[in-house]
Amino acid sequence: RSDLKIMAMGAEMTSSIGLNSWASFTGSENEAYIAGDIAMLDHEVNQVISTLRKHHIEIVAIHNHMLGDDPHMIFLHYFGVGPSRELALAFRDALLVLGKKSHWHNH
Repeated sequence: RSDLKIMAMGAEMTSSIGLNSWASFTGSENEAYIAGDIAMLDHEVNQVISTLRKHHIEIVAIHNHMLGDDPHMIFLHYFGVGPSRELALAFRDALLVLGKKSHWHNH
């Protein structure tokens, strides 16, 4: 996430050492599979989940990768099956949530 400065144990976390979101595709245009990871702030989690579920993408895991990171990052793993274009749009829509204030954010 280039829009954030995340510190963990005195070091800046960057996309080159794992602070990133990604998607992996396989299959065909009409029957594709998507799996990946989305890095987000606490207040972005609910809206990202809602967005992925709206597109019928399964949530596989929600957890942290680091201890003592500031701000605290949450990682969501997902999986989906469907036409490749629809899967790509689902991932894009989830990424569009990042960096925005949501109605779940109370700060």
